[in-house]
Amino acid sequence: MNEFIELTEEEWFDTFKPIPNHIDDNASFNDGEQGYMFETYGAELDFVKAQDPNRIWTYCDGDDSGTYIFQGMRIVNRIGYFVTTVPFDGSKDYQIQISDEDLYECENCGEVWEDEVAILHYDKFEDLAKCAGCATMEELKEIEEMENEDLGKMGN
Repeated sequence: MNEFIELTEEEWFDTFKPIPNHIDDNASFNDGEQGYMFETYGAELDFVKAQDPNRIWTYCDGDDSGTYIFQGMRIVNRIGYFVTTVPFDGSKDYQIQISDEDLYECENCGEVWEDEVAILHYDKFEDLAKCAGCATMEELKEIEEMENEDLGKMGN
């Protein structure tokens, strides 16, 4: 079994040094000066396939949520590819979490939570990014009313 290594996006950039996409001036993962992600088709894919396999990384949707970068060329859930100047160690499995769409942080107290109620808060009130402990009674009542309306619509 390979050693599992989790890195932040910054640690991954600093350690493996992805090369800029020289084919597309508007490539994703742009740092303000240049983009680093290569697409999954055409000349960009041809370029990626021509690289040393232990310098290719895949940007993917996670199975449950979020997005990740994994070593190697993958097909399932792929969003794009990266090519790095520093090769990865094939005896290790790397995971770089880029986003976690199911985690929410209260703008008041910093509490982080993951549940259906949090999704309702964010979907219905873009400006209400508060946990139940920090939301005002009026905000909580409004959310409850909207949830009840949605349940009523589902029953019809």
